[in-house]
Amino acid sequence: MQPSLLDDLFTLQPASELEPQAVDWLWPGRLARGKLAILDGDPGMGKSLLSLDLCARLSTGRPLPEHSSGAQPCTSIVINGEDGAGDMIRPQLAAMGADLDRVFILGPSADNDHESIRIPTHVATLQQSLERSNASLVIIDPIMAFLDAAIAVASDASVRRALAPLAHLARSHGCAIVLVRHLTKLLTFRSLYRGGGSIGIVGVCRSGWLAAQDPQDPDKRVLAQVKNNLAELQPSLAYKIESLPDGRLTIRWLGPSMWSGDQLLAAANKECNQPTQIERACEFLKAALSDGSKTSRELWPLARKLRLSHRSLVRAKARLSIRSLRVWADGQRLSYWLLPGQKLPESVPPESAAPDLEEYLAPLREMYPPGTPIDDI
Repeated sequence: MQPSLLDDLFTLQPASELEPQAVDWLWPGRLARGKLAILDGDPGMGKSLLSLDLCARLSTGRPLPEHSSGAQPCTSIVINGEDGAGDMIRPQLAAMGADLDRVFILGPSADNDHESIRIPTHVATLQQSLERSNASLVIIDPIMAFLDAAIAVASDASVRRALAPLAHLARSHGCAIVLVRHLTKLLTFRSLYRGGGSIGIVGVCRSGWLAAQDPQDPDKRVLAQVKNNLAELQPSLAYKIESLPDGRLTIRWLGPSMWSGDQLLAAANKECNQPTQIERACEFLKAALSDGSKTSRELWPLARKLRLSHRSLVRAKARLSIRSLRVWADGQRLSYWLLPGQKLPESVPPESAAPDLEEYLAPLREMYPPGTPIDDI
C-alpha cells in the first residue's frame, strides 16, 4: 500500500509499512543522534566543562565515560553565550586534548559584534554550519541566551514552537543537540521541574541530565540522567573539576554514583533554609515574568505544578507590586500580570486594555494610608 498524500504536505501510512530504525547512539544509552538533549545545573557544577569534555573526546575518538573503547573521531559545534571563544573555549579545549580542527565555534562575525545567534530566527545559519562541518554534536550554552526575544519561555506552546526547528535539524542531519540550562531558585525535589522556563523545554528533549554536588563529598559532582525516552535511565556518574598546571580546568571521571537526580535535589534542599509559601510564590513570579508580562492563564498551570496556592500567589503579587491589566483579545478577556516597569506585549492593541488607574491611586495611598485595627482603642 502506497502512503496516501494529504494536502500535498502530509502522508497517511500504516505503521506496519514503516521501516524499523534502531536508535543511533553518540554516547551509548545516554545521548542519541538525531535528538535533542538537555543538561541542567546550578552555576559551579561544570556544565560548560562537561559539554567541552564531550566535544574533546569525540574529536579524537577517545572513549566516553564508562566505555572502554572509542569510536571514529567526529566534529562538534559550540554556541556559547557566556565564555569568550579565544580566551576561554579554545584554551580549555586544548587543555582537554581536543583536536581543535574538529570543534567549531559558531558566533558573531567580526563585523557583527552586536548580535548573537537567535533561535528559531537563525536556524538556517545553524543548518549551513552543520552542512559545512558535518558535525555530530551541537552544544547551545545556555539555551535561554539564544532564544528569540519574542519567545515566552514560561509558555509550553511557545517554547515547543521555538525548539521544533532544532529537533528537525537534529533529525535531518543525524546529530545530537545538547541544550544547557540553569536551574531556577524554586525548591522542588522533582529534577524535571527545576530547569528554567516551561516544562515544554525538557518535554521536547529525548534525554535530560542534572549536574549537581555530591551530598557526601563537596569536592565531587554528579551527572545524573533524569530523563531517557530511548532507553532505561543510565547510572549516574561522579566527576571532579580539577585544575591543570596552567590553571585551566578539566573533568576527571570517577565512575558510577548512587545518587539519582531527585535525591541530589532533595539533599541540596535540606541544606537550605526552607522558604515560606509566599517566598516560593515570589520567586516563581519573578522568574516567570522575568522576560515580560504573562497572562493569568499562562501563570496558573505553572503555579499548580509547583503546588502554589491561589492565596500565596495573591499575597506574593502584592508583595512584588505586580499590576494586573485586563484586555480583550481574540474574543476573550485576558488578565496580564506585570512587574513594576513592565508593559503589555506589543501584540496587544493598546485600545483593548482597560484603563490603568495605578499611577493615580498610588499617590493617594501614600497620602491617605489605610487605617489599622487599633486606631479606635
